[in-house]
Amino acid sequence: GVIMDLTIQQQRAKFALERIQGLPVKLKPSEQVEFISYASGLPAMIHMNGLGQAMAFCKLKSKERESYGQLYQLVSDWLCQEGQPYHQKKDVLEGITQLDMAHYQLAQAETLVLMSWVKKFAKAFLAEEG
Repeated sequence: GVIMDLTIQQQRAKFALERIQGLPVKLKPSEQVEFISYASGLPAMIHMNGLGQAMAFCKLKSKERESYGQLYQLVSDWLCQEGQPYHQKKDVLEGITQLDMAHYQLAQAETLVLMSWVKKFAKAFLAEEG
């Protein structure tokens, strides 16, 4: 019902807000600019290649780019918490490789909705170019 949806929406928003507000401690201003750009591009990447490919890409890139690492961690932590498709898995890639397609589709849909909050808050609270 509507009440339930509101609650999960609020949980998503709260999670995204808290994580974004914590980023200036972890990312330099130039990396915050990168984060906004990567977060903005992630939904398109998911639509084109699927959540698994997109997350594997972020994980790979995180070796040289802390901003990708933070984006990966944010999505992963959300999907692996209680009530989410990959609850009790170590991270999103473990969830993707160990659980079925139904969980995967849920996780992908969930990530896309979460990212709309992440993008909004990133643009509001993180350093922008110029």
